[in-house]
Amino acid sequence: MDRKPMATIIIPVYNAQAYLEKCLDSALQQTYDNYEIICVNDQSPDDSQRILEEYGKKYSEKLHYICNEENIGQGQSRMRAIAMAKGEYIFFLDSDDYLDQDYLETFMREVQEEDYDVVVAGFKRIMPDKTVDHDIIESEFTRVCYTVACCKMYRKDFILQHRIDFTDQRIGEDIFFTLSFYCCKARTKFIHYFGYNYLYNPKSTTGALSYNRHFERVAADMFARLLDRYPMESLEQEQGYLVQYAYVSTMTDALFHYGRGAKPALMKKMHAFVLRDMYEKFPDIKSNPYFRIRGLEGPSLMNKIGVAVFMGSIRLHLDGALCWLVSLI
Repeated sequence: MDRKPMATIIIPVYNAQAYLEKCLDSALQQTYDNYEIICVNDQSPDDSQRILEEYGKKYSEKLHYICNEENIGQGQSRMRAIAMAKGEYIFFLDSDDYLDQDYLETFMREVQEEDYDVVVAGFKRIMPDKTVDHDIIESEFTRVCYTVACCKMYRKDFILQHRIDFTDQRIGEDIFFTLSFYCCKARTKFIHYFGYNYLYNPKSTTGALSYNRHFERVAADMFARLLDRYPMESLEQEQGYLVQYAYVSTMTDALFHYGRGAKPALMKKMHAFVLRDMYEKFPDIKSNPYFRIRGLEGPSLMNKIGVAVFMGSIRLHLDGALCWLVSLI
């Protein structure tokens, strides 16, 4: 590929005034020169609009912004920007995060050598007292369960051809997006690179999740939409196993991570809902060979243990006691 393909960085903006200038500066200081930036103000009530206007005026050839007429959420804001993007490749950047200068160049080098639909990288997690590199393992698990929309590059034609989108949900929309690429068999490249700087923000949608947000019901709806679009019978056996694993991994997070402290009565309802939903969606789920600690390459040890313990407790009829214990923590 002799010419430089164009890239589009998409930045949804909501309550980001404290971080937005650093975010925009990092996007504007890329070493790769053929790109545009599209910011979508999702009716942010703070001073973000003023910042966008200032940057839009100063960098009018590179940076464009639009304003939603109503608050529609991050996923739908991204879809608005995709529809107007001129770039052949799409990047997502959250407005409280920032990029290393060689971010675009590193990704674009990969598709100039070979035509991939998705290029996947790790990230740096920026915390008050330390910075941690999060690497990725090239595996089928990573394709399915590394569900962040950022830290990746997407070929726009693949998105449009397969009508891949975000749901209108406000939580977990990245999971639906990622699984759609997996179900559509996207050609994927993994790179060991940490140029995306994820600033941990406890006030973000994900950071603020707890049992009272009922993530298990959000996840159930999200997977229902996924299976409506990509029914299990349309997937290869391996794909089906991995979709089931992604479901159980997500529900394990909902019960054991976000469900801590829910108190026994509420946890009992959450647990019953998950079991009912799981067997309705996947009647044969107990035959899946990956619900063992050594069953699947790629997951972290904690993920493997969580999934294996939950599915094992169901087989031993100890899942109710396990959830009760978690509810007290």
